[in-house]
Amino acid sequence: MKHPNVCADEVRVASPTPLQVAPRLVASVRLVAGWIALLAAVWMAQPAYAQDSAHVVSGGENLSTIARQYGMTMQELAAYNGIVNPNLVYVGQQIQIPSDGQSAQALAPATMAALPGEAGYHTVARGETLSGIAKTYGITSGDLMRLNGISNANLIWVGQKLRISARANPVDVAPDHVAKPALADDIYIVQASDTLAEIAAAHQTTVQALLVANGLPNPNFVWVGQRLRVKSNTQATTTLSPVAAPADGRRWIEVDLTSQTLTAWQGDVAVMFTYISGGRANTPTVTGRFTVGAKYPAQRMIGPGYDLPNVPWVMYFHGSYAIHGAYWHSNFGTPMSHGCVNMRPNEAEMLYHWAAPGTEVYVHY
Repeated sequence: MKHPNVCADEVRVASPTPLQVAPRLVASVRLVAGWIALLAAVWMAQPAYAQDSAHVVSGGENLSTIARQYGMTMQELAAYNGIVNPNLVYVGQQIQIPSDGQSAQALAPATMAALPGEAGYHTVARGETLSGIAKTYGITSGDLMRLNGISNANLIWVGQKLRISARANPVDVAPDHVAKPALADDIYIVQASDTLAEIAAAHQTTVQALLVANGLPNPNFVWVGQRLRVKSNTQATTTLSPVAAPADGRRWIEVDLTSQTLTAWQGDVAVMFTYISGGRANTPTVTGRFTVGAKYPAQRMIGPGYDLPNVPWVMYFHGSYAIHGAYWHSNFGTPMSHGCVNMRPNEAEMLYHWAAPGTEVYVHY
């Protein structure tokens, strides 16, 4: 007999046990974890943005891969950064990235004020090298050469305008307005059994002139297939001009190692001013007040790592230190020597005939 307070269709449900709750809890946790994973995947699929609106190029990257990383096209990123050639980016270069929520097409290009150097360019000064300029701006010599279409790292000149950023327009070199290095009129390709003396005779020049024009350390430094300049326009225009100087004015020579210059004084008139090459850091030129001693029109010089025959117009002023011509390099204005004062051979010749033994030589920084 049923109790009067219980409905006929009522079913009493027993309280769930802990063993019955566990499977439901596990299913709920799995469902929540699935939603979290889905949201994370959606968030990760959104375009990346640089924290400081700049991306630093690393090895193996190019503008196309960087653009894809930030949800842009290569053309958009190039336009935003003012990059003329999208193929020219280098390790360490900072690429400006539009901030979150901005359309690349609506953004103005990065300002020219952000470009390195002089609005993306560098003007070569005396004594500078391509590798030194590259180091100054944090790029490689190879990148700097590619930016400027340079095939020979040694062929840059004072006043040359170099492009140091891919965001700057290529330099348009006008041959009528830019002073380029003097080049040879003729090139001779060395043949088997050729000697420098025979080449000089065939082209109505001298061995010494060929040594100077080609920066050769000695007459034996030639090989089959070598390209030699046989007519050179590399002689300096500096002359020794005592016309305005007092005839009885005291003659003395000043060597400034800071500016790598030499001045020949006659009285209070500078009769010669030119760039020289003093000693390198590990073989510095001696400083002080000295006088010209022994003089030789030509002399063989031998030392650690060098053997130079026919060094022209040698004037010793202190021990083994001398002022002399140097035919093996043309980097005057830059320390290059083992302690001596290197000059262009034609200038050394003029100084040699002007300065008698006993002429004071003042060397300083």
